[in-house]
Amino acid sequence: MRALVTGAAGFAGSHLCELLLLRQEEVYGLVVPGGGQENLEAIRGHAALSGCLHVRAVDILDAESLAATVADIQPERVYHLAAFPSVRQSLENPMDTFLVNTVGTRNLLEALRTSGVRSRVLVVSSAEAYGDSANLGRPLQEDDPLLPVSPYGASKAAAEAVANRYLREFSVDIVRVRPFVHTGPRQAPQFVFSDWAHQLAQAQVGRISTSIQVGNLAVWRDVLDVRDVVTAYALALERGKAGSVFNVCSGRSYSLQDILQRLIRLSGVEIQVIADSGRLRPQDLKVLEGIPDHLHTVTGWEATIPLDQTLSDLLAYCCSRIPG
Repeated sequence: MRALVTGAAGFAGSHLCELLLLRQEEVYGLVVPGGGQENLEAIRGHAALSGCLHVRAVDILDAESLAATVADIQPERVYHLAAFPSVRQSLENPMDTFLVNTVGTRNLLEALRTSGVRSRVLVVSSAEAYGDSANLGRPLQEDDPLLPVSPYGASKAAAEAVANRYLREFSVDIVRVRPFVHTGPRQAPQFVFSDWAHQLAQAQVGRISTSIQVGNLAVWRDVLDVRDVVTAYALALERGKAGSVFNVCSGRSYSLQDILQRLIRLSGVEIQVIADSGRLRPQDLKVLEGIPDHLHTVTGWEATIPLDQTLSDLLAYCCSRIPG
């Protein structure tokens, strides 16, 4: 099986490449020209895998180069993960968020259409696209309206609209997923759990004072391990029908206060928690929790990695990144 993964050097993208390679698939990973590829280092260093990973540096906003690359690779399956990835970044740079997440999706689907490549395509959206629907007072399901409250959520909702157009008008074989919050090794420190883990890792080795800066701890999130998430992506594309959309979630939410206390306990450090107003976001949804039943029914997927294992692995990764 020849697979194309956009955003291959990213957090989830690198884990997906690793999973597909372990399944003996031939993987073509698209990365940002000039961007970091640290997350692919472990894959490159694995003798059993490296020969099956082909990395191409292509800007997803360069429609001509993207089309030529797709036509050359002729992928059988496409996993579209390339994205401007966070709510926080989208508030600072809404234009680039829209261009990468929405126009980039259009460019990829147009490249597939014009090249005549008949691929199955997974379009990775986000639970953030639900936005105000999270205030319904119950876990979210796939037919709830998309009412985004951030530029990131809006860009993902718009990307889904683009995907629906290519599905209806051009019969591109598209499956969509809406992942909820996920974390684990390789996550950049711009995200809340990895931010805390990096701070705690620094405290463990005495590099910073024994305090940790936090934002709003009173919100609740449905949290998964990234390795469970990419398994869901592979199964959704393998077994989902064209036009399907799946929540990728556990069906259980945790308060950020709870997760922080788990991380502190796992780190073994005594640390003072300090609220930082600069880390607060007015767009924060109080609860973001989903129902995974549709994904489980169609694919058999369910989350298998306990939260404490995920957090422990995240801490270990952050410690490994501290120079000796």
